[in-house]
Amino acid sequence: MNFAFRLLLLVWVLGYLFASCGPILNGHPILGALALFGGVVLFVPWVLGIVVLAFLIQATNPPRR
Repeated sequence: MNFAFRLLLLVWVLGYLFASCGPILNGHPILGALALFGGVVLFVPWVLGIVVLAFLIQATNPPRR
C-alpha cells in the first residue's frame, strides 16, 4: 500500500504542475492564463493533498527493526 501512495503522490505533484504550467510553456496565451488562474485557485487543495498523502505514506511504512 505504501508504494501505491508514493506513486499517487508522484502523479498528484506532476499532474498539478503539468495542468497549471503546461499551456503557458506551450505558448497558448488564453489557455495558459486560464490554467494559471486555475493553478492559483487549486494551490491550497493541492498542498493539502500533499500533506494527506505524506501522512498516509508515513502511516503505512513498514516498522523498522
